[in-house]
Amino acid sequence: MNSEKRRGAAVFLALCLVAAGAAVACSPTDTPEPTYTAVPIAPTAWPSGTTGQYGLHIDPSLLGKLPRSVAAQTLVEDADIEAAAMDNADLAKTFDNYAAASVGQITDTDWFSLVIGHARDQSQASDIYQAWAGQYATGSCSQANGVASSGQEQIGDWLVDKSICGGGPIVYTLSLGNGLILSVLDNGPDQWGRKLIEAIYF
Repeated sequence: MNSEKRRGAAVFLALCLVAAGAAVACSPTDTPEPTYTAVPIAPTAWPSGTTGQYGLHIDPSLLGKLPRSVAAQTLVEDADIEAAAMDNADLAKTFDNYAAASVGQITDTDWFSLVIGHARDQSQASDIYQAWAGQYATGSCSQANGVASSGQEQIGDWLVDKSICGGGPIVYTLSLGNGLILSVLDNGPDQWGRKLIEAIYF
């Protein structure tokens, strides 16, 4: 795929994903600085992290909590989604730290995109999770015939909220504990996004 189409696809996906934060809000708190920046993922747009105009901190170290690869495919930080997130005021009310990554391209047979964030207000973490899971599924399925069905499923060690888009992609959201929320938009018969969740161990 040429660079123009790749950029267009990435921006489209970024807008779908960050739009999911529009209906979720909570009280602001101090934004913690990352305690480390070494991440086994490349390329990294902001290796030491960066903060957007509304206070959302892009923290690549969050990706270090996930498997480095899935099905021999390397997880790559997605700067397009992160850049769009930094311009989203409502998303900054939901998360204080945030990162995004993907495997494959949106036009490939198999690909997935993920975002991982730390809930800004720990006293409302449960409410934030529920609101975010619904909004992320709605935003991710918005160009795939909407959400066709939703439910919960045990995947590996994790209880996961799962939504199936009418057009085929599958959306997963799960709490990783300590305020961390992972959401995955998975497409393709090999279900690489599901395999990533199965491989997460703390």
